[in-house]
Amino acid sequence: MVRITVRVSGEEAKLIRQYADMAGMTVSVFIRRAVLDRIGNEHARPLLSQYLETAGRGDFIPYDEARKDWELE
Repeated sequence: MVRITVRVSGEEAKLIRQYADMAGMTVSVFIRRAVLDRIGNEHARPLLSQYLETAGRGDFIPYDEARKDWELE
């Protein structure tokens, strides 16, 4: 496993430790989840924008057709 160092102030470290403790996880797990969630959210934004644009035009297909397009059947 690779180690990454993050520099924070003493007050930031205290806040992070307290929040991680309150959530029942280690600081390492808390930071890993927070970073990966942020990456996931950044990735999802363009998809959400595309969806909202499509929704505005009303360009939808029935759910059953979508499942076939997605090869879920």
